[in-house]
Amino acid sequence: MESPKKLYAGHELEDESRTLIGTSQEGCDDCEEDGGPPAVFLCVNCKVPIGDSLAWLGSEDETGTIWLKTTTNNVVVSNEKLVSTKLNECDCIYSLLSCGGCYSELGKIYTCTPKNLDYKRDVFCLNVMSVASYVLGSTPHKVLADEDDEPITVESRMLVETDIQRIKSVLMTLEERLCALESNFLPKGQ
Repeated sequence: MESPKKLYAGHELEDESRTLIGTSQEGCDDCEEDGGPPAVFLCVNCKVPIGDSLAWLGSEDETGTIWLKTTTNNVVVSNEKLVSTKLNECDCIYSLLSCGGCYSELGKIYTCTPKNLDYKRDVFCLNVMSVASYVLGSTPHKVLADEDDEPITVESRMLVETDIQRIKSVLMTLEERLCALESNFLPKGQ
């Protein structure tokens, strides 16, 4: 049986050594050196962050999983150890991963694997159907500030605070006058 393909940033990994095959990045103008802009992985149900692409190890199309070396504290590892009965994962021991926000199942972490599946051991294997992602810098940005606006400095802040104090004192004086006028119009005994 052919070993599953392992990918990192869109590049195939050699089977046991985890070295990249064909790491050319031709035609990728806005990609960083590691294969692309950073991404944040979220729980598909409650949208809490569960990991990011800085912990990316690879993916597997056949099982529909992505692999991360670390996750956030929002990923809960079950204390219960389960034995896989799947044909291609026979004799694997794993724990289920769930979301700390909504308790939905996210994937597995294998603690014991046969030699041909060693690359999955102690790796967070997340179901792609349970994970949403957001690529940083993927949305267009609008600049709202006018080019004529000056940055806030200590001096400009002090001027604004002085103006606020003047406005407060004027409002206090107006409130006192208004209270005095209202008291003249109220019928006596109320």
